[in-house]
Amino acid sequence: MTAVPYQHPLRNSLSCALAFALALLFSVPAQAAAKAKGSSGAETSLKRIQRTVAILDAEAKTPEGEAAVVKRLSAQLRVSEEDLRAKHDTWGLGYGEIAMAYGFAGASRTGKTPDDVVAMRSSGTAWTDIAKDLGVRVDTVAKRMRRHVGPKPPR
Repeated sequence: MTAVPYQHPLRNSLSCALAFALALLFSVPAQAAAKAKGSSGAETSLKRIQRTVAILDAEAKTPEGEAAVVKRLSAQLRVSEEDLRAKHDTWGLGYGEIAMAYGFAGASRTGKTPDDVVAMRSSGTAWTDIAKDLGVRVDTVAKRMRRHVGPKPPR
């Protein structure tokens, strides 16, 4: 018979408690980080889109800038310059938001048009909800929107 060394009865309990505490300590921040990353991804993408919208609208404030934005968007969105100007007047939106409406409609596979997207937005639907309704990832639209910004002016 071999002798079993004596172990204090609390030693196993302390080891288990320590292991549990360490697991809890390391798993909670990881879960919180994963949750934050998942919920902030769309928000970050939406902020990128809004930044692009602001850049386009600021560029279009002068007659020369408006002409450049309309020409660029016309080519990229495959819409005539006249149609873009008409949408600008009819919808009462800046060119950045017009590009955003076309971006969401274009990324959707639901057959929704930019007019449908603008109607959804005008009814008070949030952009993230529009994206869900259209089955669109906001990040996809954010990536597409980047190309609408013109070249940076020389310093």
